[in-house]
Amino acid sequence: MGNRRAEFGLVVLIVTCSSFFLISCSKRLPSARSNNVKCGETCSSYQHSDSLPDQPPQGIMRIAIGGDSRDDKSQVVLWAFKEAKRRGAKAFFFLGDLEVTSAIDKRFLPQLADLADIPFYPAVGNHEIETFGIYRLPKPESLLKVRRFKEEFLTTPGVNLVPLDDTVVYSVDLDGGVHLIALDNVSRKSEGFGAAQLAWLEQDLKTASSAKKIILVGMHKGLANNPVTSHAMDEDGAAAVKDSEAALALFRTHGVAMIFVSHSHMYAAYSQGESGPQVRLTGGMGAPLVKGLAEADGGFHHFLLADVSASNSKTPVLVQVVKFPCRPPCKPSRSDTDESQEID
Repeated sequence: MGNRRAEFGLVVLIVTCSSFFLISCSKRLPSARSNNVKCGETCSSYQHSDSLPDQPPQGIMRIAIGGDSRDDKSQVVLWAFKEAKRRGAKAFFFLGDLEVTSAIDKRFLPQLADLADIPFYPAVGNHEIETFGIYRLPKPESLLKVRRFKEEFLTTPGVNLVPLDDTVVYSVDLDGGVHLIALDNVSRKSEGFGAAQLAWLEQDLKTASSAKKIILVGMHKGLANNPVTSHAMDEDGAAAVKDSEAALALFRTHGVAMIFVSHSHMYAAYSQGESGPQVRLTGGMGAPLVKGLAEADGGFHHFLLADVSASNSKTPVLVQVVKFPCRPPCKPSRSDTDESQEID
């Protein structure tokens, strides 16, 4: 209880200071696009979306995917959960940042009722570990946050949770031969995945590929050196970049069908290097959208529907972007700050 009160007090302090900072600086903030965006004038070319039927055909496993719902002023989460259920999704894979800080994560739990019987599989985001996504408490308190996240949000049967105290890592086998892996590249500050997680990942991928599973991987931050944004593992230093490269080599070796990431509040579809794998960046479930990014370039609220087919070896995964119907008086929530400098 004492830790919770201390964290709440810190939240109040940061809110006060952040509000003062934003008010005092708002007139000086440029309206240009966030410096973290790397795709420049070509961002619109990363907006691929497949066209899926309203309901999944027989033999197709449909999965909903999204991330970054913190500061959800437009109630994107409620819409996404209801729409995922209406469109026949059999699982919802969430990529982190439930609320602005873990002290209020419990407010997210009642929203899961809108999924009804659809299993909810969350990866951990930096806002689950760090207060306001930027301030990390000493290690005992950080470990406590990891444990609470597992206890509160990883309760779905069938989850193969890796017994690591400092990370949230697991896999789960879904219908249709789908193998879902949730990785953690945020709990270990500036340390990437860590040796223990990479060792587990290698073995899990070997087992799943030997069983000819269709492997989908999700994590909060995108891999380093992607073509769209540096608001990814690039920001965490040399050790994280090295781990990113090691994980990418494993994904290629074992034929991962697709990777899903968030952290940057936008949508993009791209290949991680010339030889893949394919990546879908989906950070649009309510958090403030990337500063200055036009809708045509991926700046819109959304979630994804992925249709997975074990019988189609060439394109086993098709992904549709489902845009949030934000009509007046609704206004998309947009950031005025470069993503790497966000304080809210």
